[in-house]
Parts: sequence; structure tokens; C-alpha cells
Amino acid sequence: MTRVTRPLPGEPDMEVDTDRSPTALRTTARGTAALGTLWTRLGLPPDEPEVLANRGSLMVRLPRAGVVARVSTHTGAQRRAPGLWLTTEVAVGRVAHAAGAPVVAPADHLGIDAGPHEVDGLWMSLWTDVGGGRGVRPGPEETGAALAAWHAALDGAGSDLPQLPAGRELITEALHHSRRGGVLSAREHAALTHEHLDALEQTVGRGTDEVVLHGDAHRGNLLRDRDGRWVWNDLEESCRGPVEWDLAVLSRSPTPDLGAQALRAYCRASGRPEPSAEELAPWLRLRELEAGAWTLGCAVTFPERYAAPARAFLERVLG
Repeated sequence: MTRVTRPLPGEPDMEVDTDRSPTALRTTARGTAALGTLWTRLGLPPDEPEVLANRGSLMVRLPRAGVVARVSTHTGAQRRAPGLWLTTEVAVGRVAHAAGAPVVAPADHLGIDAGPHEVDGLWMSLWTDVGGGRGVRPGPEETGAALAAWHAALDGAGSDLPQLPAGRELITEALHHSRRGGVLSAREHAALTHEHLDALEQTVGRGTDEVVLHGDAHRGNLLRDRDGRWVWNDLEESCRGPVEWDLAVLSRSPTPDLGAQALRAYCRASGRPEPSAEELAPWLRLRELEAGAWTLGCAVTFPERYAAPARAFLERVLG
């Protein structure tokens, strides 16, 4: 029997779900069934799956194994080759763990193949269950310091990683998926494509250091482990690129005020000068398009949750 945990109070950025909409129920049933098939395939004993979150991906805890599975559901549906993204995610997790970065480790060291695995059309990766406190989030100081530690530990690593696909393929693939799924009209798709190309053009020749980016570096992607350390998870968008991408994401989440505090904390911890609003502006624009395109893509397969924010994004960007 699958258990669904209670939501975290007051945390819209990464709350645990009790969504009982038809799509959520179907996603949970399909994802946990595929996970059960994988468990049998891997020769692991039966477990009691516990749904932690059901948003772009289905997050499921397997308590006996000490594993949390990330099943790429609505996010995976909008990607041309979801297995490639999860392959990069697991590879970055292994490199980061070996380098001593603050990260949730892939499940390999538990004797379980972290994957990625494909079962019945769904791709999934397996991660160590770090436990620790639930219902809590790091403050700006902790968030900024955790990102500085990530960049420092991975200095010089990841030379073979793709170059900022979060600002390129993630947007184009999501927009194509949204058009095919009827969320975007031909006119809206063309307008957003033009906006995307213009936003990319504004980043040419900008940015400073090339680093291993987390890619989605906000506090909702930090977990506190059993030792009280804040560690990064959700590495699907990790890649190489200008450090300004991660700093732009950091600077606006969960609010501009708290994001600004986190950015200052990052700069203190890393010894890096604080970037100006002008320096971050092109990266913020591209990030907003990426987040909006992802929302549009999720609206195709999970309209109960994402149709309204997708329409709000279109009205804001296209007027």
C-alpha cells in the first residue's frame, strides 16, 4: 500500500503532496507500479513505497532499502530523451559525492544500481535516503553557503558535461511539447520561440567563470541529512555554464528579499564580488523562460495543477 505524507506547512517551493486529483492518483499508481517492477527486476525484497512528492516528478521513499526514487513523470514527458537527462543527473551525483560536495549520493554505495532505469515508459533514478529533519528549510545564509560549497568542491570537474542545456534544450523541447499538447497556439509558440532566441542572444559574451552548475539552485532543493548538513538533490539540470546562472536562480528564491540575502551569503562564503542586477538580468530572463516553459509542459499532462500558472506565465510574458 502506498502512503502519502502530509504537506509541509508554508512551503510552496517543494511541498510534499496530498493532491488527490485524478491526474495525481493516476501518476502515483503508474509510478509506484513501475517502481515495483524495477524492484523485482533488481532482485530486491518487497518494500512499502511512501510518496513524498508528486509534481514534475514522483518522489517515492523505499524505507527498508534506505532509498528515495525519482520517477520522471510530467517532466520526463516533455523531454525528447528523458533517459539522457537522468544519465547526466546520476553521473553528476557520483562526481559530486566523490568530490565531497554537499549532495545526496546516488544509491550505488548501498549495493543498488542508481540507474537510470526505464520501466514501462518511465525513467527513474535511485538515491540515498538522507533522512534528517522534515518540514524545515534552510535560511538564506545556509542556502548561499551550500551553493558556495558545491561550486568549490567541483572546481575543475565536469569538463564533459553539456553546456547550459537548461537555457536551451529544456526550453525548446518543453515549448514543442506544449504546442503538440494543445496548451500553446501556433501564435503563442512562435512568440515564445522568438522571446527565447532573443534571451539567448542577450547572454552571448556575458558571464564570468565556467563552473559545474547545480542548475536549479534554490532552497527547495536542499535537504538536511541525519548529521544536520544541508545537501543538494534534484540534479536533473546540472551542467556546465557561467556561474551567473546559479546565482540568478539563487537570487530570486523563494522571494527576491530572501534570495538577495542568500546571494550575499554565497559571495561572503566564496569570496566572489556580488554581481549587480544588470549582470544577472539576462540570466534571470532566460531562467524565467525555462521555468515558464516547464510549467507549460507540465500543463499538458497535469492540468489540474499547472494549467492556471501556465496561463499566468503566458499573460505575463506575452501580454
